[in-house]
This record gives sequence, structure tokens and C-alpha cells, in this order.
Amino acid sequence: MHNDALKLLVTLVYSFLVAFTSLEYFYIVPILVVLFLERKQLVKILKKVVLLNFFIVLLVLFVAFQNHLMAVELLVRINCILLFTTALFFKSYGYDIIRGLDTLRVSPIFITVFYFTLNMIEFLMLELKNQKNTLKARGFRANTSLYSYQTFGNLFAMMFVKAFKKSQELQYSMQSRGFNGRIYLLTSNTVLFGDILVCVAVLAVVIIKGFVV
Repeated sequence: MHNDALKLLVTLVYSFLVAFTSLEYFYIVPILVVLFLERKQLVKILKKVVLLNFFIVLLVLFVAFQNHLMAVELLVRINCILLFTTALFFKSYGYDIIRGLDTLRVSPIFITVFYFTLNMIEFLMLELKNQKNTLKARGFRANTSLYSYQTFGNLFAMMFVKAFKKSQELQYSMQSRGFNGRIYLLTSNTVLFGDILVCVAVLAVVIIKGFVV
């Protein structure tokens, strides 16, 4: 999907429908539509969902001790939502979500906090990658020795210091620019055929569930 606001809306509607209503076989239709639109990334999407299922299995196993049918139903519900949202946001870096929230007129304070949080996470991920490459270039091998623990401790301490320094630099930079507490974003309301197709699929499921079944 191209339109950020529609992407958030259909995700909310579909997730609510799957989570809080009785399961129906036609709930798979929006998933198939999204997977068809992202068919070039199908293998990567499925791999990511399988990886996420390793964490979900623990929850399902806990429920299975009390009710087997409920555990299976929980697994199906979670995977329906996971497949749909993962395929829909597979190419997302987070900023499209912020633009979508801005288009939907969400509180500017929330958007600002979300924006700077995402910006800081992106910075820390890049720094962590650089530090890992540095340790690898120096021949570091992780093990259970005291030296390894000290190295990881120094690494996390350095990350904390850099995060604090980055936040201060960002604060001074925004203050010097006259920041008034609101982030102004370039948003696009363009609606493509894929957007319409996904919206129609989700709307059809809502209508069938609400007025036919």
C-alpha cells in the first residue's frame, strides 16, 4: 500500500475484527490480497513471520495446558494479524507510520514523541552495528570470560553515553531552529490501485461478517 493513513486504518480494522470476533474462513482474503501485492517479498515475509512464531509458541503452549482448542484459535488469530501487518508494513521504516498518524490528525505531541523516539532508535541501531563491526575487525570473539563481560559492559556504557550526547545535540539543534513542539511532515494523499484493492478486501470482510454471517 502507498497511502500511509489508509494503511493504518485497514490494519486497525482488520486486527480488531480478527482479535474480537469469531474466526471465519474468509478472514484470509485480505491476507491473500496483501501477499499478492507484495509477492516479490513473499519469502522474506514468511521467514519473518516464522521467526516471530518462536516467541508466540511459548504463549500458546502455556494456554494449551488449560484449553487445547483455545490455544489453536489463539495461534491462528495471532498469525492472521502477523501475516497481514508484516506484509503491509514490510517495507516500512517507521516514518510512514508517523506520516499516516499526521494525516489522521493525531495529537502533534504524540507524533513528535514518536518521531524523536524512532530517530533515536535508528541512531542507536547504526551505532550498535558500527561497534559490532569494530569488534569483529579487532578479532573479538564472545565467550564466558571476564574479558568478554567487560567488553560488553563498556559497549553498553558507550552506547548510553552516545545516546545521551545525541539527545542533547538534538535538543540544542531544535531549539536553535525555533522548534515549537510540532514536527511538520511532507505527506501524500495519493491512492493507488493496491490501496483500493486492500481497502475493498477488508471492507468486504467487515460487511460479510456484520450483515451476512
